[in-house]
Amino acid sequence: MLNICLLEDQPAVRSVMLEVINVFCHPVNVGCATSLKEAREMFRDNNWHAMVSDLSLGDGQSLELIAELREQGNNIPVILVSGFLTPDKMREAKALGIVEVLHKPFHPKALQVGLERLLKTVNRETISHETKPSREVPASSLPSQLLPEMFEMDRHLGLLYRMFNEIPQHDDVVQICGSALSLAMDMVHTERGFMALFERGQQQFIMVTHQETDESGLAETVIPNCSVADTPFGSLLDKSEDLIHFLPEHGHAQDCWPGLSASDYVAVPLRLQGVPMGVLCLMDCQSKGELSDRLKHMLRLLMTHLDTLLDNCAVHAALDKSMKETLIALVRSLEARDKYTKDHSARVSKMAVYFARKLGLDDETITLVRTGGLLHDIGKTGVPDSVLLKPGKFTDREFAIIKTHPAIGDSILRSMDTLAQERQIVRHHHERVDGFGYPDKLKGEEIPLVARIVCVADAIDAMTTHRVYRQAKPLSFCIEQLKQNSGTQFDTEVVKVAITAIEEGHVNTQAPPEDDDFGDVLPAFLPAYAKL
Repeated sequence: MLNICLLEDQPAVRSVMLEVINVFCHPVNVGCATSLKEAREMFRDNNWHAMVSDLSLGDGQSLELIAELREQGNNIPVILVSGFLTPDKMREAKALGIVEVLHKPFHPKALQVGLERLLKTVNRETISHETKPSREVPASSLPSQLLPEMFEMDRHLGLLYRMFNEIPQHDDVVQICGSALSLAMDMVHTERGFMALFERGQQQFIMVTHQETDESGLAETVIPNCSVADTPFGSLLDKSEDLIHFLPEHGHAQDCWPGLSASDYVAVPLRLQGVPMGVLCLMDCQSKGELSDRLKHMLRLLMTHLDTLLDNCAVHAALDKSMKETLIALVRSLEARDKYTKDHSARVSKMAVYFARKLGLDDETITLVRTGGLLHDIGKTGVPDSVLLKPGKFTDREFAIIKTHPAIGDSILRSMDTLAQERQIVRHHHERVDGFGYPDKLKGEEIPLVARIVCVADAIDAMTTHRVYRQAKPLSFCIEQLKQNSGTQFDTEVVKVAITAIEEGHVNTQAPPEDDDFGDVLPAFLPAYAKL
């Protein structure tokens, strides 16, 4: 007996596929599941020889289940069915060993051919020798549900799923726009498309994303910005039109962007709070002729949804920027109370960024280091002035209070999701690679690299600037301390770039040039350093 697992949550589509499988394969046992949860239970209790599965189910996508099965060593052959399989999903399916992909709408004959190929991969020793394709599915036996409208409805449900579940997962404007463009291209069945934002002051379009579909999948290319006057989209910006569909006469193509011509194209305005702020253009539609009212409605729905997402991004970005600026201003006001620590965090941030660049870190991480350096002492807002501004030596109790500032800073940032990574710098910039730092006694690579970078920059600024309790130390002293404590207090690789930066003149000291006093040793120096 051949056991086939069928995953499909649409009853009409499931009944069609079930009939095709039962007619084509004999004898056969077909187990049906309408969700990933049901399918997981089926695979837990039974031995299945093959699977026919829709991509999107109510509680997720079947590729998740197939990936789990592959990890368990189950290489069951699969026919994947979908009406909206993106290039990324195609690559994911191929990586999971899925070679049979059925695109909706499909004719029963296509499912039959897929089953024939699939059965050739099934281990015949595990099933009865009587199992074999019985006959071709006669067209007259097909139920009335096999109508193009049924598959089109299923496809539209899939498009809506992507619109409201996949696109919002991105938090970056370019990623959101790229995901929306891919969805729009699938909606209208186009080969190429782009999305551009309108810069009102310059009266030009700024290309956000441009995608082309070829044999290797979806590719992004860089297209230069252009004047609005060089495009046919002015009427979308002045609201005289809300959709342009260019259908050429006599096969003449038209430029819709300098250097981009299309046999036909569809363009709709991209809005923010109802104001036109860009354009979505889809080129070279596979199905020629006028768009259906349903497709036009879907495109407008996508643009409305995109308006909401981009508006949320704009508000989120504005709040994020305002919040960071407020916190940085708070740190500056804290440091300004003591002329000796004024601009300390700004210097630490600048130095840490230099080290990060020399370590070859990417721009995103460098930005993280910059902000984390500016905020690393935010926790000192929770330290009493009687301790923080004390001119003399700390008592053990006072030193214990000072050592709470990384944890206090972490608590301040904890409710701010956009500063989650900066929190790592704030909390861990006083950890030591030998595990004797604070507050968590992390060691080695347990300490985030960005925190290890700020730690070295913080120590250098402590040594090279005047404090009420001591004078600034010369650079030679600074280099000596870095070398002595490389691999114990400080990260070895960060120390290397720091010493190089000092030797190349990128670090300054407030100590007189002739001062070369090495009388101080680090153990005596550290309690004072903790005040910073």
